[in-house]
Amino acid sequence: MAGVSAIDPRLRQRRIAVRRAEGRRRLRVVMTVILVLLAGTGAYAATQSPLLDLDTVDVSGAFGSEAEAVRDAAGLVPGTPMIELDLDTAVEAVVGLPWVAGATIDRNWPGSVAIDVERRIAVAVLPTGDGGSVLIDAEAVAIEQVSVAPATLPVIAVVAAGELGDVQTQVLPLLPLVEVIPDDLRPWIETLGIRNDGGAGGLEINLVGSAVADLGDGRFLPEKLEALRSMLTFADRRCVVEYDLRVADIVNVRRDEACEVARTAADEAAEASAGDG
Repeated sequence: MAGVSAIDPRLRQRRIAVRRAEGRRRLRVVMTVILVLLAGTGAYAATQSPLLDLDTVDVSGAFGSEAEAVRDAAGLVPGTPMIELDLDTAVEAVVGLPWVAGATIDRNWPGSVAIDVERRIAVAVLPTGDGGSVLIDAEAVAIEQVSVAPATLPVIAVVAAGELGDVQTQVLPLLPLVEVIPDDLRPWIETLGIRNDGGAGGLEINLVGSAVADLGDGRFLPEKLEALRSMLTFADRRCVVEYDLRVADIVNVRRDEACEVARTAADEAAEASAGDG
């Protein structure tokens, strides 16, 4: 005969309460997961909505056609969800423009992007060999091709090579000279160049007329330019073909012999004519 076991009513109620508590905990976990999924789905849906897509691309530091070139290079298409914009790639593309030295791009919620551009500043002009000119900046980067070069910039007598955006390495030795040329000396200068006389390739200034200033290497350039200014301002410039400024405080002047003979004859004739008078 089978036995019958009796369970204390209090123990039964305790077991029932435990099972109910476990069920409530499981329900809370399930509800929490559902709410998180719903929230994530809702947030993603919000980022895909027209309320959070790209409406405008604002550019500072560039204007007109250049601002449009920046927008085109960035490749940020209006209507793209803001969260999907690849700003790092856009910055790299904008900096790839020859005349751009640097750029920053900020995402401004809910629907705009701000691009701030730092321009390269032209410091000198290189001829292109076809009648045009290329502007370079202080790092010798070719930033723009122009048909008429600005008269305020010094011309370097070295033909530009490569493409826009390339560094014109052949003119790098001349950039320290470009940096220190005083404004009052610029009207005397026709072009800057590198001597090709079989030596070390010193720096030279081709002056208006036919004279050349040989600066030698790049040391003591301000002192050499000051000595050149003094010679041009106070010394007799007739028949001069070269100012040797390789040593800043010792200026040697070379004159054209035929010109000197003719000048001397003309001076003597003028003196004789004045004496006869």
